[in-house]
Amino acid sequence: MKNPMEVDQESPPCEICGADTPEPVASRPDMLFGGDTVYTFCRCGGCGVLYQHPRPSEATMGQLYPHDTSYPSYRRDVATEPLLRRLDRRYGLAKRCRLVTRHVRGGRLLDVGCATGDFLSEMWRQPGWLVLGIEPSPAAGRYAHDQVGLTVVAGTLNDAAFADASFDAVTMWDVLEHVYRPREVIAEAARILRPGGVLVVNHPNTESIDRRLFTRLWVGYELPRHLYLYPPEMLRRLMAEHGLREVERVCFYGSHAAAVDSLIYLFEQFFGRGWASRSLRKVLRSLPVRVAAVPYFVLTDRLRLGSNVTAVFERVP
Repeated sequence: MKNPMEVDQESPPCEICGADTPEPVASRPDMLFGGDTVYTFCRCGGCGVLYQHPRPSEATMGQLYPHDTSYPSYRRDVATEPLLRRLDRRYGLAKRCRLVTRHVRGGRLLDVGCATGDFLSEMWRQPGWLVLGIEPSPAAGRYAHDQVGLTVVAGTLNDAAFADASFDAVTMWDVLEHVYRPREVIAEAARILRPGGVLVVNHPNTESIDRRLFTRLWVGYELPRHLYLYPPEMLRRLMAEHGLREVERVCFYGSHAAAVDSLIYLFEQFFGRGWASRSLRKVLRSLPVRVAAVPYFVLTDRLRLGSNVTAVFERVP
């Protein structure tokens, strides 16, 4: 990756409401890949969305992602995992599939930002579904096609020019927070959905306990790659403007992993990176610790206070 100090930055007004009244809420460097540049999330004084201001320009943002599959979202094919790890991952992916299929029984599904095809490969196994992915990372898209056998379009949703009402479901797992011009992306997702189809959006939960507990070190900020974070009520109103009605909102996966990452960031503030932080991560992700933490995370998720929240929006006829 290019040195973050060399990445061009810009300071546009809020792309949700047009206001130019940013109020800083969290600043930090890139906790994932390092560097000295400090990035800042602000709250929009107009609509309340959280957005990165200033931010890397769209032309240079790609340099802040790895050019291989080392990004945490770019996971290897689940079929290549050892048995216990494979079962664990498929259990989590099956929950995502069930969320989709309880709203739409079958049809065509588009996974926006499909990465290496983790979710898409499991939806492919569901009866009655034809699946397609779209992915801007060439390395991740090639992996999904070559190693997993999926059909993946290279690029972004708004460049793909799909036909009107051509999908029964569109999914965005940890994607909407990354996009420039989010209104255009939401409008395009609504356009390609058939009436009664659903848009599923998983995104960092600004109302989570983790955000309050870890403040600027909360993993959900993921500076500088996250551009917008949406309070759930604000996202509901935004979707409604594009003919999308929220029919479900739930916290149902990822809370433990997110808390571990935030804890590691906190640990590294005092002890730095190295074998100690790697060892702590391994302990916190171990089966005994995960089992012991189940009651806490079940409770926070049921209260919709988990670090990630997933919302399902139906295309209104």
